[in-house]
Amino acid sequence: MDISTFVAAAAHDMKNSVSVIAAYLEDALQQLAKTDDGQPSAAALSTAQALYETQRVNGNLVQLMAIFKIEEGMYPFEPAAVALDEFADELLGRVRPLVALKGLDLQCDIQADMADWIFDHDLIGSVVMQSLFNAVRYASHTVRLSMHVTERGLEIEVADDGQGFPAFMLEQGFPSRQGIDTRTGSTGLGLYFSRLAAGLHRRGERTGSTRLANGGGSGSDLGGGRFIVELP
Repeated sequence: MDISTFVAAAAHDMKNSVSVIAAYLEDALQQLAKTDDGQPSAAALSTAQALYETQRVNGNLVQLMAIFKIEEGMYPFEPAAVALDEFADELLGRVRPLVALKGLDLQCDIQADMADWIFDHDLIGSVVMQSLFNAVRYASHTVRLSMHVTERGLEIEVADDGQGFPAFMLEQGFPSRQGIDTRTGSTGLGLYFSRLAAGLHRRGERTGSTRLANGGGSGSDLGGGRFIVELP
């Protein structure tokens, strides 16, 4: 067994354990959130932060395994018609407990009468889910998930009203493999995965893409960071 196969197998085992921990934390959070005055207790806030970090690690492990399978030609890439309203409800449901505890406004803006769109549900779901968790972490008051059809295809955007992405992240965009960024401690795994996942989606000469921005677009009135996925 080579090292990459060993790491993938270990990541799978860790993901299962982390998923169990996340389930226990979700249950604990529901119990701690029940206070007489309606305000979250210090224990509830600490548990919410632990849950966020656990879900973030779980998402990273899922993406790590997917990257390994994609690069080894083993990933079962299965684009299929996805009902966008149900897709949005599924994603937003995952972050609602944290949003409620932090007192944030969770918004959904989906273009009316939009037809189903063909893409790999698991891949794009993982990409958007991690972006939503990041937005919940950095938002001041509001997080918004938007879906609209443009001349380039389906545009999925996650926006918040936080301080936005640092200038160096906007400049570097979505890099290929990289080491640990000494400025942030980030490995860039999420950005690399999102670019890889979107790029698998092709229609004619068009290829899926991702980008970062601050202000403008569907989240222009929020003024914070914007993460955008475009699918042909």
